[in-house]
Amino acid sequence: MPVNAALNWDQIQREATDILSRYIRLDTSNPPGGESKAVEFLARLLAGDGIESRTYQSAPGRDNLVARLRSSDTQSPPLLLLHHMDVVAANPQLWSKPPFDGLIRDGHVWGRGAIDDKGLGAIHLMAMLLLKRAAVPLKRDLIFMAVADEEEGGSLGTRWMLDNQPAEVQCEYVWDEGGVGSVGITGNRPVFTISVQEKRSVVVRLKAYGRGGHGSVASGGPLDRLVRALHGIQGFAGDVRFNSVTRRFFEQLAETQTSLAGWIMRHPEAPVSGSILRRQLRKVHTLNAMLRDTVTVTVVQAGVNSNVAPDEAEAVLDVRLLPDTPLEDFLQRLNRAINDESIEVTATDSPPSPPPSSTDTAMFQAMRRAVLTQVPEALVASMQTPVATDSRFFRERGINAYGLIPVVLTPEELGSIHGVDERISVQGLVQGIKIALDVLLDMCT
Repeated sequence: MPVNAALNWDQIQREATDILSRYIRLDTSNPPGGESKAVEFLARLLAGDGIESRTYQSAPGRDNLVARLRSSDTQSPPLLLLHHMDVVAANPQLWSKPPFDGLIRDGHVWGRGAIDDKGLGAIHLMAMLLLKRAAVPLKRDLIFMAVADEEEGGSLGTRWMLDNQPAEVQCEYVWDEGGVGSVGITGNRPVFTISVQEKRSVVVRLKAYGRGGHGSVASGGPLDRLVRALHGIQGFAGDVRFNSVTRRFFEQLAETQTSLAGWIMRHPEAPVSGSILRRQLRKVHTLNAMLRDTVTVTVVQAGVNSNVAPDEAEAVLDVRLLPDTPLEDFLQRLNRAINDESIEVTATDSPPSPPPSSTDTAMFQAMRRAVLTQVPEALVASMQTPVATDSRFFRERGINAYGLIPVVLTPEELGSIHGVDERISVQGLVQGIKIALDVLLDMCT
């Protein structure tokens, strides 16, 4: 497109990497979050190009930001670009580069949030700034929203905005995180997954109580029983189950396969092909998690001293349920696996499971076209993401939300999300901006 082709991409690369580097330096680990400093940073950048933004505080130090490029045409509802400012914690001792220095080394921007989700924020921000600088007439408003608290459930971020400022975020389409470009699913061919549905996140706590005592003689106490309970759920997961979204995902992947492999992917629930597919899924953790209820032990707490057996012990489980799994049924299966009535099992409420976003929309097709324009060899597929995102709050309200970080990540880069040495390549960052700009030109002009 003319606007895209006429740009100085070397200059854009320098600006984008500098923005992301500075953004990473703002430690917004949640808890406690402290997103207010990130809002001030983004507001200054937007104001530098004459874009006004508004700040909405959901709690002390927990701000959300909304900026808007306005259109004189009110016929088309707005398109909303969404990212979250908070990040998960990072242990500097495990990283090869400091997690909050935003270093630009070896062709990458390093640091916590480089991918999840400040990288997407930088991509959205740059695309919006480029439209403003080119004075492109818009046929719909374009909203840029940066929110707090996504990593801890979104109650102070997207959910708060929808409950308290619904007019500010009313839109037809949302572009959020969720899917990503990657290699390794079908060989070296890039696969861009656009998430249209997600699994539900539930936090389960296991607690054991009783009498501890001196470490030299006490046994069979709360911690011992909790350890046995955790052993009972080791490897606990539901059976592979397909729905309309995941069936379609494998049908799309089948286009890249040989006749036999393609047939297996097009018939994932048949006895023979399903058995083969399940064995192969164990090698691709993301796809395996997409199709099952999963349980991961994330926190274990007990004890105060090496020679004192504790009086109580607790474990926290990160549970991800398929959209159609009743929470009550899952908890019954979990209790059977634990097989100890003395273990107290509690769970947060199960989030609603709204219908998936439609793939038969102008927005989904614009995202697909933009990816194929910039990465012609890619496969674009809709998917059910195994992670929870803020998209669910919009889908609950009947708004189509699509998740895509428009960057091809290597398996190592993908594995750094919520892990060690999170980083995004400079080349990928620019690729993402080009894709985002193509989408916005398609949808808003």
